[in-house]
Amino acid sequence: MGANLLNELDVSKKKGMGLELDRGALEGLKKMPVDVFEGVYLGEVHENALILCVDLRGFSDYLCSNEDVTVFKLIKEFTSNLLSCINQFGYTCSYYKLLGDGALIIWDDANENYVNAILSLFDAYTEFLNEYLFKASDRLALAGALVMGKVFKYEISAELSELKYRDYVGYGINLASRLQSLAMADQLIIDETIAKTGWIRFRVDQSPETQKILSSLKGLKTEDCDRLLFYDGRKL
Repeated sequence: MGANLLNELDVSKKKGMGLELDRGALEGLKKMPVDVFEGVYLGEVHENALILCVDLRGFSDYLCSNEDVTVFKLIKEFTSNLLSCINQFGYTCSYYKLLGDGALIIWDDANENYVNAILSLFDAYTEFLNEYLFKASDRLALAGALVMGKVFKYEISAELSELKYRDYVGYGINLASRLQSLAMADQLIIDETIAKTGWIRFRVDQSPETQKILSSLKGLKTEDCDRLLFYDGRKL
């Protein structure tokens, strides 16, 4: 969000909006995909961003085997509680986008504190889902992938509607999405780059079957097709 809009909203005089937002709310708006258009276009490159992609396992089957009202209630509770968890544990993030039964969360820079926050977010929400929200539906579970890599941040405007859309692109996002699809219930896969930092304890799956599956995925670099790395709990 540009400084111009921040200044206008700070004095709570934004015409036609009827909003009175404190500093915390303003900072939160910076992390959302859609904002009010104010003529500031952003284009940034972040060399070592952290990309977390999470998704539900078993949701398609749940969708087909339950009434619409039941599915709607669950997905509302899932997303609202996920957002609360992001605000509590992942508040250092730069961006998040809820994707129905999943989410994309990005930190523009990487450090060990941010990684610990991501692990806290994943652990806490996995525990909450298993013990409360999904207790009666053992086919449902959270899975995800965490990747460190270059991303490009950009904004585009739809001036007639006075809205601006903020998003990211980059190989790291594609990689996180592909790896996330291979994670089973309660699993978090990490990539080679973040594994080399030593910030995360992990176990390795380098079986021929795994290599075959990785090689079949579209758009992966050769160095990302050799093995899978699974988050294996906090460092001792």
